[in-house]
Amino acid sequence: MRFDDVDASGDGERHAQVLATLARTLAPMRRGTLARLGIGPGIALLDAGCGAGDLAVEVAHQVRPGGRVVGVDTSRDLLGRARAAARLASVEPEFLLADITDLPFADGEFDVVRSERVLQHLEPAAAPTAARELLRVVKPGGLVQVLDPDHLQTAIDATDRELTRLIVDRFASYARNPESGLRLAGLIRSAGGTGVEIDIWPLTITRLAAFQATHDVARELDGLVTSGELEPARAAAYLADLEARDRAGAFLATIISYAVTAVKA
Repeated sequence: MRFDDVDASGDGERHAQVLATLARTLAPMRRGTLARLGIGPGIALLDAGCGAGDLAVEVAHQVRPGGRVVGVDTSRDLLGRARAAARLASVEPEFLLADITDLPFADGEFDVVRSERVLQHLEPAAAPTAARELLRVVKPGGLVQVLDPDHLQTAIDATDRELTRLIVDRFASYARNPESGLRLAGLIRSAGGTGVEIDIWPLTITRLAAFQATHDVARELDGLVTSGELEPARAAAYLADLEARDRAGAFLATIISYAVTAVKA
């Protein structure tokens, strides 16, 4: 699923559902990476590419009293959902319509700037601009943290390895920069980040339904059949293989994400 223009898709609800599923699935990664940031009372934090606001709502409790949380996104639909979630949680983060490559903030306005699963959706040529903006709006000595998967490192244990690679490539095609995770450290160093720390987070998925919630194998198989790239019988056999593994408790897929934390000099 593409997230570079949610509003144009006309299906904000489905995008929000996928984001919620990802947040639950990646919760251990989020807890581990947030622990690096020292978030507490009085901290000003920017969530760049906040989506439906789950992270901003979560950390808004932690910066009380005296703190500030701001979330920005390019989707009016998702920002509306974020504001509703904040009201429900009785917290007051700010949510603004803004692009990560042109942030509407002063230099050094935040103690912490974080961006999760966003840079993968930018054209590679735009990623350096986004990285410079993230560093620009954090104060000297403040922290910048960026997280992204490397979609080409996604793996599915299946008998038909050639078809697996084709499916993984289709998943990767939904991101403009599918190898973003692998490139984050160099990107942040080039933008001026120092003391760069790299965490690699392997996500192991052992149920087909859990994988299908964010990586719809059946839909990709249908697409390959429709385009004439795949015979229907081979597609059916592939899905049957995954379902048989799932029934036997042997389904396995892995997704590799990278988290980079740096200091602004």
